[in-house]
Amino acid sequence: MEVNQAADDLRAKVLDELRENGRASYAQIAAKYGSTRRLVTHIVQSALEHDELRITVSISPDLLNLERFAYVQIALDGPIAAAREAVVAMPETTFVAEITGSYGLDAEIRTGADPHLRDTIDRIRQLPHVRELRVHHYDSIEINLYSPIRTGGTGFVLDDADRAIIRHLQHDGRATFRELAAAAGISASGARLRFTRLTRHGAVKVVGIPVRGSHSAAITVGAGIQVRGPLEAALSCVKELRPEFLAVASGGYDLIATLSGSSNDEILGLADSLRSRPEIARVDTWANLRMHKEQYGEGDRLSAAFGEL
Repeated sequence: MEVNQAADDLRAKVLDELRENGRASYAQIAAKYGSTRRLVTHIVQSALEHDELRITVSISPDLLNLERFAYVQIALDGPIAAAREAVVAMPETTFVAEITGSYGLDAEIRTGADPHLRDTIDRIRQLPHVRELRVHHYDSIEINLYSPIRTGGTGFVLDDADRAIIRHLQHDGRATFRELAAAAGISASGARLRFTRLTRHGAVKVVGIPVRGSHSAAITVGAGIQVRGPLEAALSCVKELRPEFLAVASGGYDLIATLSGSSNDEILGLADSLRSRPEIARVDTWANLRMHKEQYGEGDRLSAAFGEL
C-alpha cells in the first residue's frame, strides 16, 4: 500500500511540473523528487499514451487579437447534447464543461472587439433547449496555468519562422530545437533563440494540459466568490490556494476561480479555507463533472489568426 501511494504521489508531482512547464527537463524533475529520469519519462509517456495528458502550446490572446473575455453558465430545459456540441464547436470557446447545479453547462468565451462578444452570447441563447444564461464578464485574468495572460501587446511582430515554430509546437510541445528548426527552415540555434524570445515575452506557453473527461481521476471545481472589503486582500488569499484559474469579474461574482485536487477531502479543505477567510463574503461552488474542451489558441482559431503556412 505504501509503495502504491509513493508511486501515485510521484506521478502527481511529475504531472504538476508539466502543468507549469510542458518542456521541463525530465532529468531535473527526477533530481528534484529523488527519482530517475527513466521513471519520470515512463510516467509521462504512459499519461500521453492513455490520453490523460496533452503537451501543447497555448497562444497569447494578444497574438490572436482577443480583447473580451466572459464566463457563461447555461441552464437547459431538455437534453444537453445538442447545445453542448454546438458550444464546443464554437471557435470563441476555450473551455466547456458539464457541471453540477441548476446550470448544467458552462463555458469560457474569448472574442475580438465589440460586438463580437455580444453576438457570441446571442448565438448561445438560440441553441436547442437553452433556457437561461448567466454571464460574468472578466475585468482581468490574474492566473491561468494553461495560457498566457493578455497584456495588451507582446512587443514584437511574428514572422513566418515564428509561426512555423508555433504550429509545430501545437502538435508536439516537446519537439527538439532541431525539429523546430526543420519546420521553420532555420538553424537549431536560431530556433532556440526564437523560442526563448516567444516565451520570454509571453507570446506562447508550452503546457501539459490534463485530459479531463469522464475517466479523469483529477477533481476540479469552479468557485464564484463575493468579496468583503478591498478586492486586493481577497485576491491575495485566493492566490494562496494555488488555483488553476483566477479572474476578477463583473456580474454576480467579484472573483471566479478554478480549484483542483486529487481527492474530495482536498477540495473540501480548499472550499472551507475560502469560506473561513474574513475577506470572503460568500462562495458558490460547482463541480466540473465532464470537461469537453480546454484549448487556448489551437485548431481553427490558430489557423484563422496565422493563416496557412
